Amino acid sequence: MKIYLKAPAKINFFIEIKNKRTDGYHNLESIMQTVSLYDELFFESAKNGISLECNDKSLPVDKTNIVYKAAQAIKKHYNDVNKGVKIYLKKEIPIGAGLGGGSSDAASTLKALIKLWNIKTTKNKLEQIAVELGADVPFFLTGGTALCEGKGEIVTPLKSVGKLNIVLVNPGFGILTTGAYKKIKFPLTNQVKIHKIKALICNDSFNKKEAFNSCFNRFEESVFSDYPKIEEIKKVLIKLGCTGLMSGSGATVFGILDSNTKIEKLKSKLSRYSWKTRFVTTIDDSSHTSLFSLQL
Repeated sequence: MKIYLKAPAKINFFIEIKNKRTDGYHNLESIMQTVSLYDELFFESAKNGISLECNDKSLPVDKTNIVYKAAQAIKKHYNDVNKGVKIYLKKEIPIGAGLGGGSSDAASTLKALIKLWNIKTTKNKLEQIAVELGADVPFFLTGGTALCEGKGEIVTPLKSVGKLNIVLVNPGFGILTTGAYKKIKFPLTNQVKIHKIKALICNDSFNKKEAFNSCFNRFEESVFSDYPKIEEIKKVLIKLGCTGLMSGSGATVFGILDSNTKIEKLKSKLSRYSWKTRFVTTIDDSSHTSLFSLQL
């Protein structure tokens, strides 16, 4: 048996870091959104063991890879699994980009293996396994538009923002999330409240400028001081008429294009820079293979 899945990237319309937890993580409030940039994963049944290959030779394909860890986690939590799998990962989402590529790959692996190995499970059980792998992994079990709280594992689906055109601009390097968190200093000043942007999404008004102006990322204030090139990208996008915001802990900055933006013209202007640029759209949870469709 073979299974093929597309693992989507994400952006964050909003991130506030509330406080540091006793377990070393941070409590946050974030609105996350899947977009149409994908890694691809191919799964094939094997007699035993886990083997992983990847087109990106800079990525390890051993037990340190989150895809490998996800496969191991399924075996650990479902003791009757005595089957194996061959996995091929085709990377398109940049590493250390704030786009959740690794977490999305892990979630896709969980979804694929319960189907490939014919495991009977529940959504709650799979979410518990997802949390063990990483704070963003539970979100990718369904994707779409969602409010993420706690360390990221408390996921509340929100009304779809519809199809928005997004430009992703990456400076060509990655940032370690752990390093970005270490730079956050408490107590925070001018703490931003999430309620306004959440209300705008739920009231079908997120495609208005008021909502775009409410987007916020707490990581920017510390990341920009260490990586001025990322701040430069944001300023360029704003100058070109886009809403500019860093995604996650960086290094990618995304721009929300309004309905009047001419994509070809914007492509031409951004081509003057050495940055890696991709044009994508927002996708909802039915735009890629979901946990529930796999279980049918």
